[in-house]
Amino acid sequence: MTKKTTNESRRSGWKRRAWLVLGIVTFVGSFQQVYLKWLYPVFGYYGYEHSHPKMGYLLLAWGLSIGPAWWMPIKLTRPSQLIYWVLYLSVFIPSMFVPLYVGLQDAPDVASLMLTLFAGLAITGLSYFLPLLTFHPPPVSLRAYRRVFCCVAAGLVLWVLVIFRGNFRIVSFADVYDLRSGADDIMEGSSVHYAVMWLSAVIGPFLMAWGIVRKRIFGFLAGVLVQGFVYSATGAKSVIVSIIVVPALALVLRDRGASFGLKLSWICALLTLALYLGRSFGGSESLFFWLFSLVFMRTFGNSGLTTAWYHDFFLRNPTTYYSHIKGVSWFVIYPYTNPLGIEVGSFYSGDPTLDANAHFWATDGLAAWGLGGILIISVVCALVFWVLDSTAKGHDLRLTALTVSFAALNLANISLFTSLLSGGLGLLMIFLYFAPRHHAESVNARMSYPVMRPLAQP
Repeated sequence: MTKKTTNESRRSGWKRRAWLVLGIVTFVGSFQQVYLKWLYPVFGYYGYEHSHPKMGYLLLAWGLSIGPAWWMPIKLTRPSQLIYWVLYLSVFIPSMFVPLYVGLQDAPDVASLMLTLFAGLAITGLSYFLPLLTFHPPPVSLRAYRRVFCCVAAGLVLWVLVIFRGNFRIVSFADVYDLRSGADDIMEGSSVHYAVMWLSAVIGPFLMAWGIVRKRIFGFLAGVLVQGFVYSATGAKSVIVSIIVVPALALVLRDRGASFGLKLSWICALLTLALYLGRSFGGSESLFFWLFSLVFMRTFGNSGLTTAWYHDFFLRNPTTYYSHIKGVSWFVIYPYTNPLGIEVGSFYSGDPTLDANAHFWATDGLAAWGLGGILIISVVCALVFWVLDSTAKGHDLRLTALTVSFAALNLANISLFTSLLSGGLGLLMIFLYFAPRHHAESVNARMSYPVMRPLAQP
């Protein structure tokens, strides 16, 4: 490569990085305005407040939000980087602003939380500096693998059918809470939630991803059918949303992830800006209002609010030292009567049934060990990402990235340990470990798995 070519490559890298940073700046500004002009006024009863933080702390929130844009990967080279981007956009950035505005703690305490989360995000990204492990799974034919996969899927479907026994309904999102309440009663005392989660987080996304990448329409439709089946039993809205998210991500990955970070940052920025500008269209019963609530209140706002709640709650109350995790609770006494989500949700809402489920930095970090817990669980998350990427090595990157898309949504809402077991991330890694790789060799022969490149490099 000549010196001229090298200089042109560097200029191109800086240009792409500058566009990514501009996209993040647009997203942060739009999110802040959405919070002040819509989220706080409309959902103030839910806990969103405006405590008028000082400008210095808001500038800190801006700086910490934009800072990671200088190292976030533009090119997708590992499937876990999709999860990393989702955590950055939907959890980290809201957690820089919402706790400040809610004001449950003094601004210096919130600033300590913000700086610790910044360190946690950076630690999680260190996994991309680790060379991937090379596994040597026993050779499995594609036919045998398909048979085992289909048997597992059929067994999970049969399990759900036996437990729910005809209690399946396709309802609108307006009526979903009645269906969900009934599903909770049906599942109580059984372990069928494992089947429900494994179907929706592993089997369905895997089939949809395989159908899209291999251009098998029946495979994609089988995945859609699985997601619809789970929704008709449990009323989980995220399961239906995944039917849209997986194909949408497939479009973003058409260039095999070469500009994934750049595209995703601008998609979120423009979507947020467009919805903010159109916030006055339609009434509270309109489709537009529902979309606004799904994107801003459920996806972004709740992440920041639960960060504020968990930070404040576990400054006032005992931390769990991971006793909220099955297995650890055999040796460490869990200090509460109810699960974490119920304890925190009921404390701040007054509703004894509100389950404030939250991302892993809250449940496995703040709840477990305070601010120090954020750093500990970030190290664990980095190792999980490393193992996930190692099991995915040799597979078509588009397939593995699309398959982990539901895991990304899970980590933004539940414990890392829950995501590994009942959330299906561990099962997904097992599937990837044993999956035949010879069908992807021609695709991945041209692809490497480099470490996370800093600053201007794509």
